[in-house]
Formats: sequence, structure tokens, C-alpha cells
Amino acid sequence: MVEQLAEQRKTRWHCLLAQLVEEPLTTVNIAVQTEVDVTSGSPKADIILLRREGKDWTEEQKAWLADGMRDTIAKDLLIEFKFTESLTDRICRQLLVYDHLYREKQQLQREELSSFLLLAKTPEKDILERHGFSATDKAGVYRSRIAIFDSICVILLNELSVAAHNGLWKCFASRKQEWQQAFASIQQRGLPTTSAEHEYLFFGIQKMRMEGIMENVEPIGLTPEYVMDMGRREWLASMIRTMPREELLKIPEAAAIRQEGWQKGEKNGERKGERKGEQKGEQKGEAKLLMRLLTRRFGELSTALHAKITAADINALEKWGELILDARTLEDVFGPDLPDNH
Repeated sequence: MVEQLAEQRKTRWHCLLAQLVEEPLTTVNIAVQTEVDVTSGSPKADIILLRREGKDWTEEQKAWLADGMRDTIAKDLLIEFKFTESLTDRICRQLLVYDHLYREKQQLQREELSSFLLLAKTPEKDILERHGFSATDKAGVYRSRIAIFDSICVILLNELSVAAHNGLWKCFASRKQEWQQAFASIQQRGLPTTSAEHEYLFFGIQKMRMEGIMENVEPIGLTPEYVMDMGRREWLASMIRTMPREELLKIPEAAAIRQEGWQKGEKNGERKGERKGEQKGEQKGEAKLLMRLLTRRFGELSTALHAKITAADINALEKWGELILDARTLEDVFGPDLPDNH
């Protein structure tokens, strides 16, 4: 029972990766699926299935596929992604079984299905050679000369080129310089997203990589929802710290909170001075936004801390708002100013 619970709480890395690439892929008519039914009577496999619409891969679709994937003519792609493991006999055999069972169930010809072993960690050369895998003309892409493994393509994220189509996939590489370069290049040319949720997921994964969280989470699991929520807080904190107030007011959530405080301040200020009412409203809006961010990050706040934030001036509120970004505890935000009963 304990082992079952531990297994359930392990991070399902393929789900995180699939969530990151799903939105760009679906916009170009590539379906993304996890927990694939390889047979009607078996449990769902922890793999990613990509299935294109249309007869051939288009240039728009290839723009989001990593090297190796974008070079196949197959309509269906099975991807076994390993973040904490490397190449082993067990992993290769497991993917071979998935490949065979899925092809049989879907009644596909050999050329209609390609299977990939996507590895965050780079295996030793002797392990690759033992399985007959050697480099192709594409960096990071390996094929085997051994007949039993010739239906599998191994892709090493650390070795993929810095080409734009490899960017999102390389965010999960194990070498720091590789994933840092991937995040930087994506941000330079603009995050390929059409929804706030996808942007939050991107920021969440980036933050966890920077803090080393993704390398130290077993057996406690990270879900796409948790990562997305972390990214949302990161995004809001970053906006508060760097954007001018005029631009910040354009953000729906921040604008709603601050406008509410501004209206209350204007009402309470009556006609004692329009500017005074605006300043009071601005302070209340900043305080309410800060409390919401703190609650999302650290849980319910004490009455004493509520009172301190409510009474604080704009400068103090802005200072605390900036510290949220890197803070791990309330002490990191407020320091010696944190009330004893917090």
C-alpha cells in the first residue's frame, strides 16, 4: 500500500512535457495525448502520443517538432520520455512492447508509426554502443544497427541543436547550460502561446529549474496544475516588480484589485482632495493585491500581518511585493518587520 501511494505521488514527467508542447502543437493540427491505451485490456501507458492531421507533415507542424521527430513520415509518434532515468535494457524493451501493441491495436503499417526514446540525461557511450545506437547526421539523434531496436529512435535533449524547433523540448534537458539557453532563446523570440495558462506553465517550469526543484522532487509529485499555479504567482510578482503602474492596471486581476481599492479610497476621501483620494485608493489596491499574492504563496495570513500590510505606505508595499519573487518564507519578505504572531 505504501509503495502504491509513493508511486502515485511521483512526478509524471511526460505529463509536464506534454502540457508544455500541447498548445503550440494543437494550433497546427497535431493532437497530443498522454496515458495512451496501447491495448484494449491493458492499463494506459505513461507515454506521449502525437498524431498529425493531414497526409504529410507540413512546415508549420515541423516547426514545433524536435529533430528526429520532424524527419519521419509516420503519422503517429509514440514518445517515451525519461527525465530522471537514462538508457537501460528495461526502458528499451518497454518501448518496444508499447510500439508493437499500439501498432497492432490501431492496425498500422510499420511506416505509419515511429517510436522515440526522449532522454533528459545523456547515457554513457558504451551503453549506447551496447544497444547498437550511433549518431545520425542530426545532433542528438541516434539510430540502432541492431534489428530488434531499429524501430526506436533515441533523442538526447542535451545534444540537440539550438534551432528554434528544439526549444520547448530542450527546456527539459538535464544540463543547466542547455535548458538555460532554451529558455533564453524562447523568451527572445517570444513565447509561443495563445493562453495565459500556457504562459504560467512556462514560467513555472522555468522557476523550478532555476531553483533546482525539478531535480529534487521524488517521490513527492509535481502536477501540471501545481506548476501552472507557481508560474502564475511568478508572473504576477514579476509584473508588479517591473511594470509601470499604468501598464499594471491593464492586467485584469491586478487592475480589478487596485481599482476596487481606488474606488473605496475615492469614496472615503470625499471632496477633501482628488489626489488624496487617488493615493489612498492606490495604497488600498496595492495592499489587497499584496495580501492575495502572499496568501497564494504562503497560506492564510495572521490578523497582525493583515493589519501591518493595511497600514503600510506605498513604498513599503512595493518593497515587499518585489521580495515575493524570490522569497521562500514570510521572513524573507518582511525580515525583522514580521509580526511575532504571524
